[in-house]
Amino acid sequence: MSSQQKRPQAKAGTAVRLIKTLFSFYPALLPAVVVCLLVAAVSSSFGSVFLQGALQIVTEFGESGNWAAAQPEVFRLVATLAAVYLVGVGASLFWNRAMAIITQGSLEKLREKLFNHMQDLPISYFDTHQRGDVMSHYTNDIDAIRQMISQSLPNLFQTCVVLVTVFVIMLYYSVWMCLVIVAGVAFMVFMTKVLGGNSARFFVAQQRELGVVEGQVEEIMNGQKVVKAFCHEQAAERDFDAFNEHLFEVSQKANMYGNILMPVLMNIGNLIYVVVALAGGLLLALGTPNVSLSGMALSIAVVVPFLNMTKQFCGQIGQISMQINAVVMGLAGADRIFALIDEAPEADEGYVTL
Repeated sequence: MSSQQKRPQAKAGTAVRLIKTLFSFYPALLPAVVVCLLVAAVSSSFGSVFLQGALQIVTEFGESGNWAAAQPEVFRLVATLAAVYLVGVGASLFWNRAMAIITQGSLEKLREKLFNHMQDLPISYFDTHQRGDVMSHYTNDIDAIRQMISQSLPNLFQTCVVLVTVFVIMLYYSVWMCLVIVAGVAFMVFMTKVLGGNSARFFVAQQRELGVVEGQVEEIMNGQKVVKAFCHEQAAERDFDAFNEHLFEVSQKANMYGNILMPVLMNIGNLIYVVVALAGGLLLALGTPNVSLSGMALSIAVVVPFLNMTKQFCGQIGQISMQINAVVMGLAGADRIFALIDEAPEADEGYVTL
C-alpha cells in the first residue's frame, strides 16, 4: 500500500516533545534565546508608532509654521526610535549566534541518543526494517530537524510575537480599521489551512518514502551478487521504479501545494492593503467617530501608519507560510526519530540456557 493511500501524519505531540527535548539539552541558553527573540520582535513592531508620532508633530507644528519648536520633539522621537532598534539589533545578533550552537549541539545529542538506544534493540527489529531505512534516521530525518530548529521555529515564534504586538497597536489606534484587517486575515487563514494542510500531509509522506527508497537501494547494492546469481535484475528494477514513482508523486504534490501558498497569501495581502486604504478614506470622508483604546480621533496621522501596519501584518502571515513546509518536514523527521527511540529494548533477564 502506498503512502498516498495510508496518508501518514506526524503525531500531535511530536512538536511539544521536540521542544521539551531541546529545553532539556539547553536549559539556560534556550530561555535566553526566547527572551532575545521576544525583544527583537517587539522592537521591530514599533516603527508604526513612531511614524504616527512624526505625522502628528508635522500636523501640529505645520499649522503654526513654528518648525524651530518642532525640532526638539523630532529629535526626541528619532533618538528613542534609534535606541529601540539598537536594542533589537543586539538581541537579534545574540539569538542568531546562540541558535547556531543550539542547533548543532541538539543534533549531536539526538544522534547520540538515537545510536545508544539502537544498540539495545533486539535483532528482530533489524530483521524487519531495511538498513537503508534505519540509516535515513541519521541523514534525512536529522537534516529535516536541523532546518526546523535553526530557522523555522525561531522565525515562527518571532512572527507570532510581531502579529500580537501589531494587532494590539492597531486596536490602540482604530477598532473599525482593525476589523477590516481581521476580515481579510480570516480569509488568509482559511487559504493557509486548505493549501497548507495538503502540503503538510504530502511532506510527511515524502519523508517516509525517502526512507523506503534508501532502504531499497541499500538492500539491492549490498545483495548485488545474489541479484546477479539469480538473474533478479529486472525484478529489482521494477521494485525500484515503483518505490521511486511513489516518492515522485508525494514530492510533486507536497511542493506544488507548498509553492502555491506563498504567492496566494501575498496577493491577498495586497488586496487587503487596498481595502484598508479605501476604508480609511471612506471613514475620513464620512466623519465617522473613531473607536479605539487610545481615544484619539480618526485622522491622516492614524490612517497612514495603519496602512504600514497592514503591510507588516499581512507580510508576517506570509512569513509563516514560508516556514510551514520546513516545520512539517522537521516534525515528520522528529516523529520517525521518536518512534525509533520508543521501540522497546531487548529484554535481558540474565539467564543463559546452553
